[in-house]
Amino acid sequence: MTGRERIMAVLRGGMPDRVPVSLYKINPFESDIFWAKHKSFEKLLQAAKEYQDTFHPYRPKTGFFFSAPGSIEVKAEEFQDTPLSRTVKLSVATGKGHLTKSVRTSNTSMHQWVQKPWIENERDISKFLALPYTPFNPDLSDYYRINSSLGDNGIVVIALPDPLAVVAELFAPGDMPQFMMSMPREMHQLLENMQERLVNLYRFISTSVSNTLIRIRGAEYGVPPELPVEYFRDTKKVFSDFVLKYDRELIDILKRGNKNFICYHWHGDIEQLLPAVLKLGIDILEPVVNSVGSPAQILKIRRIAGEKVILMGGPFAEDMEYRSSGEISSIVKESIIQGGRRGAFILIPSNIPESSPISSQMEGNYIEFLKAGVTYGKYPIA
Repeated sequence: MTGRERIMAVLRGGMPDRVPVSLYKINPFESDIFWAKHKSFEKLLQAAKEYQDTFHPYRPKTGFFFSAPGSIEVKAEEFQDTPLSRTVKLSVATGKGHLTKSVRTSNTSMHQWVQKPWIENERDISKFLALPYTPFNPDLSDYYRINSSLGDNGIVVIALPDPLAVVAELFAPGDMPQFMMSMPREMHQLLENMQERLVNLYRFISTSVSNTLIRIRGAEYGVPPELPVEYFRDTKKVFSDFVLKYDRELIDILKRGNKNFICYHWHGDIEQLLPAVLKLGIDILEPVVNSVGSPAQILKIRRIAGEKVILMGGPFAEDMEYRSSGEISSIVKESIIQGGRRGAFILIPSNIPESSPISSQMEGNYIEFLKAGVTYGKYPIA
């Protein structure tokens, strides 16, 4: 089977020749990606071309916070800090004053370091809520181009946020929980504001593509460790109020559209709340992770989710960095046995390297992950 056939067989509830194995976020056939610009990833990309079933993450090009391009004027300034890093400052005028955000970026990393977030206080929330919104339908021509260029190698994944994912990134990392505690009414105003915009986007996507994997992220911000349990004791209520209330409507929109496959990106302490998420009607849950410290997490989630929900998961990224290749091979084998003995499983790591250069140990472990996935993933699973 080809990579595309193998993935689609799983998505449609069938049994492929082997478990699909993938680095998930890396399309090694695309030249304009971070990893292709750094020589230290050359061997890993070559191994991915040889062994993996490719997923290409695609984000529709939207305007400023999903408003039509040109409807809001955003001023951007860039400053070169060092030969390898620069600071980008964004500013926008609202009906209640200016908002600004500053981030530092590096040529050697995909990460951004927030120096000043959009929202630092209640006044900033009022300013953000004063931004105008003009609905529009994004151009999906890049989606069709990438899907065509992938050919038999794999599929495109349309990556969409939910309201909590968008709102969380308005704040400095780690700051959102204190706003949820001290300003719940204002936080819900932000969420409702984003939900209106996302409803329009989801409606358009749901009827514009078919047989496509649509990945929703954001729920992880509504569970520990993102929300400290010592302050958010009623996790069910918090998750219902800040996540399920909004995700339920968005997933219903996708289910009423063309036939697509709904992937729910969610990590953290999820076991207690998983039955509520399963009621939303998701098709896929990821990432489900085994590690040296928690060697049976995939089995636990499989028992809760049942055999029909597709699990995507495998080794914990920190183990990929520090463990031996033999340990990685063992984790891969056990992950496949726990999650994919009867199908409905795709092998992925919990994350991928996002900074250059990659160490030789990490490089070897990710290549071993791919090879072991192909070796141990052949059906029937031993």
